Amino acid sequence: MRQPRLRFSRIGQQQQPLLVVDDFIPQPEQLIQYALQQADVRQAAGLYPGLRSTAPAAFGSYLLQYLAQPLQQCFALDPTQLQQIESYFSLVSTPAAELSPMQSIPHFDRPCPDELAAIYYLCDERHGGTSFYRHRSTAYEAITPERQDSYQQALQADFHKHGIPKGYICGDTPLFEVIASVPARFNRLVLYRCSSLHSGDIKPDYKYDLNPGSGRFTIASFLSAAKI
Repeated sequence: MRQPRLRFSRIGQQQQPLLVVDDFIPQPEQLIQYALQQADVRQAAGLYPGLRSTAPAAFGSYLLQYLAQPLQQCFALDPTQLQQIESYFSLVSTPAAELSPMQSIPHFDRPCPDELAAIYYLCDERHGGTSFYRHRSTAYEAITPERQDSYQQALQADFHKHGIPKGYICGDTPLFEVIASVPARFNRLVLYRCSSLHSGDIKPDYKYDLNPGSGRFTIASFLSAAKI
């Protein structure tokens, strides 16, 4: 059994923290088997371009327990405050031609630097990893509450100047530039701030596969402070 391997880095001009953990779970295949038994699979709400279902709570508990010390060291967060975890099995299924404009650019999960997001890969490098971006006209690499209004205004100006984006973003464009990329790898976890601009690397010729055992299958997790 391989031991987990952790790699921490800071990316972009704003030095946003990024943690990559390889061989994260001892028996990842069990998660695929669990997912195949779920009946409540739905089109995702929000910007995710595909299907989602609830992942087992044990996954989030394991994440918090195993990464308690790295969370403190890498993100300067007290792991005891991050007690609310949402985790979802996620499977890309939306054709590029059906994406909304906001699905065709990098997104941020929440404008909250003290909350974290994770992508856990249950697929390999053939399905594309995750890239992190800088918005060219504002130089923003992460969106905070103070930046939201100016970012939205700048996006509208970009759309007017360059046209409405179409399809999946996968690399540099006139609006955004890549500051870091993490390839997909089976049993790899990528952890970052919810405010970081990012997108899955879905190539134009990607072959959509709705089988969790062979498609672009991941678990998306969101870590936030417990509500009182």
